[in-house]
Amino acid sequence: MKMFGTLIGKIVFRFARIIKHGGSTLPGTVVLKLFPNYLKKIKYPENIIMVTGSCGKGSTAKIITSILEKNGMSVCTNKNGANLIEGIATTIILNVKGKRIKEDALVLEIDERYLKIVTKYIKPKYLIINNITRDQPPRHGNFDIVFNEILKGIPKGTHLIVNGDDPILKKYSLYCKDEITYFGIEKTKYSYKERDDIKDYNYCPKCNNKLIFDYYNYGSVGSYKCPKCDFKRDNIKYSITNINYDNKEIIINKDYKIKVSSYILSNLYNLVAAFAIGDILKIDSKIIVSALSDDIIENKLYEEFTVNKRKYTILNCKAENNSTYNLALIYTAMDNKQKTIVIGHKEISRRYNHFDVSWMYDVYFELINKDDYVICTGPNAYDFAVRMKLAGIEKDNIIILDDLTNIKNTIEEKTKGNVYAVLNFDYVKPFKEKMTIKEEK
Repeated sequence: MKMFGTLIGKIVFRFARIIKHGGSTLPGTVVLKLFPNYLKKIKYPENIIMVTGSCGKGSTAKIITSILEKNGMSVCTNKNGANLIEGIATTIILNVKGKRIKEDALVLEIDERYLKIVTKYIKPKYLIINNITRDQPPRHGNFDIVFNEILKGIPKGTHLIVNGDDPILKKYSLYCKDEITYFGIEKTKYSYKERDDIKDYNYCPKCNNKLIFDYYNYGSVGSYKCPKCDFKRDNIKYSITNINYDNKEIIINKDYKIKVSSYILSNLYNLVAAFAIGDILKIDSKIIVSALSDDIIENKLYEEFTVNKRKYTILNCKAENNSTYNLALIYTAMDNKQKTIVIGHKEISRRYNHFDVSWMYDVYFELINKDDYVICTGPNAYDFAVRMKLAGIEKDNIIILDDLTNIKNTIEEKTKGNVYAVLNFDYVKPFKEKMTIKEEK
């Protein structure tokens, strides 16, 4: 029956490709409908690594896969990003040979709400949780709900690898008694003592006293401790100890220099998480460093180019997620000269037909200089413009465009300085096409 299910799945996949359906979830949907326990019957590799969290799952899984492959290991992974149970099943169907996955490792990014479903069938040896944010409010509600949904999906015996700088994630130590390894970023010259960013987590989950922060890297992520009990940031085994923007490198554990192309803090946390799993698997540090130094962060998330002697940076921000926007704005704030910021998206959500924009008010747009130019575009251009006005941006510097049709002329004729395009994924490609990008040497 198991082999029959695999055969059906592969036939459905080929049919889906013929009709240009894509096939990333349809085979899994069909097979799980016919054989609900199909995934339980497969023999998996010993090293099963899962990655979950609000954002950055796919990038982290890709980096880990690169490390393992550079170490000579074969890897089965859902590289197409289909991270619900049907997509996971499709990945297994397309890679199973006979009755088993023959690759050395299985690396899967898992949707945070579907982890509990996937782990009913596939038990991870290692689970990386990179962040929990107030993401997609109509779907998730709040980060406490997401925390509990992930908790339901953590099987006994699973080695957790989590961001120890985040008090939300440190809370798992109160519930999970198996091994936990923490990664983080030490205080750097880019950390800050206090700022009015939106703080997601301020109170101790053990005694409810207000946490004291020595420094923040962003939001509530940094170095914290409870003044009344033992809840605190500690036991960080893998950490970025230095960030050098000029040399485009980071240093992990004061020893390992890694070249990077993206300084967005979430990406740096993803890199140190991948370093951690590589070291835990006892992969030679030279191989890990070499893999991390490769330019493997997808350029859809971060990209630089030049048009008419002006520097452009595209920062792909997930709509409905205040943290991705705040991280992008922290990055743009490092450029203290007058600049231009393009912000917008085509649609708020692909999953839900709603028009909620409350998450815009959880984004700290006050990081934008008052004299910067801000171009608000897309269906919610006026909503963004109102938010910019509340952030104190000069009225004459707020420009509204219904779409990207005239974006190039608007930038070149009405704005100054470096350009930062803070866009959702659906506007990245159209933006580049309208700019007719041609890199200048």
